[in-house]
Amino acid sequence: MSVVPVQPGLSYAATGTRPEPMAVAANGGGGAAGAATATTAAAVEAAIVDPLIAALTEALATAAPRQNGLAPLFADLEVLLAQPDLPQAVRDAGQALLNLRLPGDVVNGPSLQQAIARSGMFLEAMLASGKLPTTASDNIKSALQALRGALQNYLGIDNAPADLHLPPPLPPFRGSLPVAQPPVPASIVDTGLRQAALKVLSQTDAAIARHVMLQIASLPASQQPSHPPDDHTQRLVFDIPLATPTGTAVMQLQIEREAPRDRNQPAPVWSVRFAVDVEPLGAVRARVSQIGDRTSVTMVADRPASAAALQQQIARLQIALTQANLQPGDLHCLSHEAPKASAPQGQFVNRAS
Repeated sequence: MSVVPVQPGLSYAATGTRPEPMAVAANGGGGAAGAATATTAAAVEAAIVDPLIAALTEALATAAPRQNGLAPLFADLEVLLAQPDLPQAVRDAGQALLNLRLPGDVVNGPSLQQAIARSGMFLEAMLASGKLPTTASDNIKSALQALRGALQNYLGIDNAPADLHLPPPLPPFRGSLPVAQPPVPASIVDTGLRQAALKVLSQTDAAIARHVMLQIASLPASQQPSHPPDDHTQRLVFDIPLATPTGTAVMQLQIEREAPRDRNQPAPVWSVRFAVDVEPLGAVRARVSQIGDRTSVTMVADRPASAAALQQQIARLQIALTQANLQPGDLHCLSHEAPKASAPQGQFVNRAS
């Protein structure tokens, strides 16, 4: 007799909590015993998933009205760190978070790989497996939590009023198009130290809430609070902060693996989608797809001039793909206003109103 643990892995990522490990006593034989084992295992797994869906639904309902992007937080954090009387603990925590930005002029394969590893998306899954972060500032989620703790200790409060200075970006949800966050101006210029710290605490809470939603959007469809039963696409969604000359922009990156569709397409389709909004290009979205041995790239720019400039670089892109031992497929850039993404009806409810 052996003991088979049932652990959905990333299922725990969104809530930061982990159900107690459960086990199924499994006989090694086949036939009726094997069928009974499979039935028991399915029942135990269902007993885990149902409370999980309830926990994810509650986490989503809590995070949705609170969430906001990293762009306003980073803009105000830089102003806060310039305050001479700021406690050192807050200064250290804030600087650690700023240091996790990806330099906007060094966006390539290795730097994106590092940014994904430091995103904090897999923090709870690592903790569940017994792997502890090297430091509290080696990923964005841990750094956000450390900054929140430092601000709470300094201010002597647990929560701050919600920041309503800017409308939040569209909440991330499974199947949505990537959404970029352009740099925004700071909102705490000429503000007293305590009031500025309160604002940054509120923005930190909002950024953590958005991170929870990113983690939920990255779960398998079967573990979503609501999902189509035939959706078998694996998808991970990340917000990557970029340090640019005009401020901190946020690129949203989505990595997808589509299951084979038919006999004519026996291999899965891998694709990477991203959206970024930085000057002088403005808003640009792209999809890089790997279908068999062919790599195709489609870019869409809001500004016609930006689309024309990117189209002029298609030949260089083709050469770069060839040098990377990839076979170029369809490569083109389009120009039109990005469609306004909207969540499915009933996906989110504004509980703040």
